[in-house]
Amino acid sequence: MNPLTVWGVGTTRTMRVHWLMFELGLNYETRRIESRTGETQNPSYLKLNPKQKIPSLLDGDFVVTESTAIMRHLRRCYDTLGYDQYQQTPEGQAVYDEWLSFMLMELDATSLYVVRRHRDLHAIYGEADNAVSSSIAYFENMISAVEDQIEGRQFVWGSCFSELDIHLTILLDWAMAVDAKVPEAFVNYYETMTHRDAYVAARKFNYSGLQLPTVRS
Repeated sequence: MNPLTVWGVGTTRTMRVHWLMFELGLNYETRRIESRTGETQNPSYLKLNPKQKIPSLLDGDFVVTESTAIMRHLRRCYDTLGYDQYQQTPEGQAVYDEWLSFMLMELDATSLYVVRRHRDLHAIYGEADNAVSSSIAYFENMISAVEDQIEGRQFVWGSCFSELDIHLTILLDWAMAVDAKVPEAFVNYYETMTHRDAYVAARKFNYSGLQLPTVRS
C-alpha cells in the first residue's frame, strides 16, 4: 500500500494539494471523494477527519487535514523543491508568513469565499448581492495594494517556486472566474504559472470525472 494517500478532488482546496504532489513528483493514491456528495460524512471518513472536509492526507499512520497544513508538511518531508538562501533567513520566513496570512485571510476568506457562498452556493447560504459585490471590490483593492510586490517577479517568494505560488495562482483562477479586476502584473504572473506542467496535470486530475459539477472551479 502506498504510504501517501490523498482524500478529495473537485475543489480549489484539493487542487492545492494535488498540484504540489505533481510538483514534487510524488507517487500517491487518491480517494476521489467530493464535497457535498455525502462522502465526507461516512463513518470511515469521519474517523480520519471529523470536520467533514476535504482534502485529507494520510502519510503512513499520520493524518494531516487542511490544505495549507498538508502542503507545508509535504514541503518539509520531501526536498524536491528546495529553499533558496533568502527563504531560510528569519526575514524570508517572516515574509512567507505575511504573504500566507494575506492570501488566506484577505484574498480568500474575507473576499472570494464570501462570493462563493452567496453566489455559487446561494441555495445553501442564501443570496446576498451586496455582500458579493462588496467582497469583489475588497479583493480588487487588496490585490492592487500589493501589485508592486509581484511586478516582474517569476515567483511570489524568493527565487524558487513554493506553495505560495500555488495559493496565489488558484486565487487568481477564482478571481477571474468571478470577473474581478486583476492588475496586469498579476495577469502576467498567472499566465506563467498556469503553463507549468504540474498545474496543467493537476487541474485535469482534480476536476475531471466528478460526480457533481464544479461551480466556478
